[in-house]
Amino acid sequence: MKVLFISAGDYKYGAPKSMFELMVTLKKKYGVEPVLLTKKKNGLNHKCDLLGIENYAFWSRDIMAGSAYQNPIFNLMKHCVKYFLYLWGGITQKNIEKVGIDFESIDIIHTNLNRNDIGVWISQKHKIPHVWHLRETLTGSAVVMYKPNTIDYMNKNVSLFIAISHTVYRAWGEKGLDKNKMRVVYNGLNTEEFTVRNRADRNSTDKLKIVMTGHVQPTKGQDQLISALGRLTADEKRKLQVDIYGEAYPDYKKELTKNIHKMQLEDVVNFCGYCDHIPQKLAEYDIGIVASRQEGFGRVTAEYMLAGLLVIASDTGANTELIEDGKNGLIYPYKDIDDLTARLKLALEAPEMIDKLGKEARADATMKYSNARYVQEVYDLYREVLKEKNGCKA
Repeated sequence: MKVLFISAGDYKYGAPKSMFELMVTLKKKYGVEPVLLTKKKNGLNHKCDLLGIENYAFWSRDIMAGSAYQNPIFNLMKHCVKYFLYLWGGITQKNIEKVGIDFESIDIIHTNLNRNDIGVWISQKHKIPHVWHLRETLTGSAVVMYKPNTIDYMNKNVSLFIAISHTVYRAWGEKGLDKNKMRVVYNGLNTEEFTVRNRADRNSTDKLKIVMTGHVQPTKGQDQLISALGRLTADEKRKLQVDIYGEAYPDYKKELTKNIHKMQLEDVVNFCGYCDHIPQKLAEYDIGIVASRQEGFGRVTAEYMLAGLLVIASDTGANTELIEDGKNGLIYPYKDIDDLTARLKLALEAPEMIDKLGKEARADATMKYSNARYVQEVYDLYREVLKEKNGCKA
């Protein structure tokens, strides 16, 4: 079986990383031959080069896009540019034939993000089954669909949709996506990469270490954490170390830095930049924060769980699918700074809770979000698609 994977992002982000791990394991476990197509050469292509995986780059359009800008003028400007590129992409997409991919040898096209439709064009042209991976809910963000009747277009040009959570399944179903073509498959992670911090030697004078990973932008909610920290007493602040990992929007980071200074958190909060070995790094921490406006699955949440951290997460997106309040983590109402502050205080007052809920979280995540389970379920769906097309070509 030969599968063409189409990705719009770099390896440093969750969706492309999840897809790459899928590609590698499918090849290793089931002999699937992966081929990668990206919008431009990036870390994914480099990873494939190192493993000898066939890969290409070809710019292609987006049929929809969100925006993390808080300024409505910036949002409008972005969507105007994206719409022009959408129209231009409709003209240039036929040039994909010149890239060098042997489309006649491809059995399945797997588009890794709902925004890009080059997979549709290839599928129509070469009569190849198309699997579309839905990784976003598009709820609560400034999403604009550039193509008329986008939902009908998606329904007509796919063999199967994969939703990464029940939250994503429901959101797209409510938009009109064909539920008969949708399957829920949770993302998988390499559970063996994660180790749990040994807290047995921890004493009362050690600082409680809090981590927050992911792109530093308004939709990820780093401002909520900083606001909550600002409401702690001076004595409580001294007991904490907070490290924020991820590439940052410059203007947003500037705003956060100003608030850190205003709330006298300079000795508490650290911006650590992008980290390419998060699974190993998480073993240094006690608590993981997820304050996102929306998470289709929450790879970060699952990573915290596998590292045995106490997860404190907002009640948005799929967070409440992964975290059950008081059982394997803590949930707070999104943007409720008082409640988030109370959860931080609780962790300071009851450190034994960190171990208890962290162990439950790790057990749940190991069982539900393993890479082996993820790959098996996707492979079975490929076989289902091929069986419907031509009688079990797999």
